[in-house]
Amino acid sequence: MKTDFIIVGAGLSGLYAALQLEKLGKDYVIVEGRDRVGGRIYSESVTTLKSTHNDASLNRVDMGPSWFWPSMHPRITQLIDDLLLPVFPQYAEGAYMFDNDPTTPATRYEAGLVGSPISMRVAGGMQTVIDGVKKQLPAHKVYLQSTVKNVVKTGVYSHVTLAMNDDKQVGEMHTTDMQIIAKNVIFAMPLRLIAESVQFQPALPVAIEKAFASTPTWMAAHAKFFAVYDKPFWRNNGLSGSASSRVGPLVDIHDASTFGGVGVLFGFVGIDATTRISAGDELIKSMAVSQLARIFGEQAASPIDVKLVDWSQQAFTATTTDQMAPASHPSYGLPRNISALNDLGWYFAGTEAAVENGGYIEGALEAAEEAVRISVLDN
Repeated sequence: MKTDFIIVGAGLSGLYAALQLEKLGKDYVIVEGRDRVGGRIYSESVTTLKSTHNDASLNRVDMGPSWFWPSMHPRITQLIDDLLLPVFPQYAEGAYMFDNDPTTPATRYEAGLVGSPISMRVAGGMQTVIDGVKKQLPAHKVYLQSTVKNVVKTGVYSHVTLAMNDDKQVGEMHTTDMQIIAKNVIFAMPLRLIAESVQFQPALPVAIEKAFASTPTWMAAHAKFFAVYDKPFWRNNGLSGSASSRVGPLVDIHDASTFGGVGVLFGFVGIDATTRISAGDELIKSMAVSQLARIFGEQAASPIDVKLVDWSQQAFTATTTDQMAPASHPSYGLPRNISALNDLGWYFAGTEAAVENGGYIEGALEAAEEAVRISVLDN
């Protein structure tokens, strides 16, 4: 197969890059290692005993990023507007809870905690943004379960070798190699993952490879826990659903109730990735439910469902170097000498490549725009 552009990674950045190329009438394909599009954006459906909560598509929780801030993030705000998606503010009305001691009740702060600017959410989860962009792209241009093994520059073309999984036969997994020849390659994936998993010929300059390898993948070290209830009962008790804890296992807790009315509490797990593996999912879930009951009352002790996602164990998100979270928000962006790779027809998107909004959903769009802009200008 021969094309003008191959986009590696079908997260939001890769899909958005494809959308720009689609509008420009360029020939392209997208390849993605997972069996789904979206990357770190992924929303799962939640069910309740009373399934009368509007449209089921509105009852999803964000296993990855959930919030955006219109006053700070114009690109994602415009994209959501273009897709005609309903949005709603993060619920923050009521008291804020502080969990300081496992032997005593949590402290209640009636003043609450309201962020500024207000965090906004998308009805049905951020997955609806992914779904909306995907619908605008021809299905035959997206290849799932296709992992890039190596990229070899020969003349004006790059020869990209893919390992493609074929699991059509029950109980068996077959991998076959496929080669795509492209003038341009846009990598829309974590920079650290590129350095670790893709072989290049010619090899990446040492300085660039080191820069990629030292760039933390945002949120890759984290895990999120969700407890699902028929309704957000804490609101009737004057609670916002927000809490912080020095006890754990959850350290930062918020109301994640769906647009359709299903009650959900979510929290970031404050245990490092190595300890999470040793403890096991079931112990973490049990401890998290007990913690929620201590903070929000006995009603929290009986969730209808619980969910736990550990991004550090996602092979297409995290490397072994991502097991420890950075102490603060990293300074993102591409190395200054990246033009050496642009000259080869290799370009880089993904939120870690964004200078202004690296780590945010906005950064995924920022980096995609820049990668497409430079690659089209170079051609």
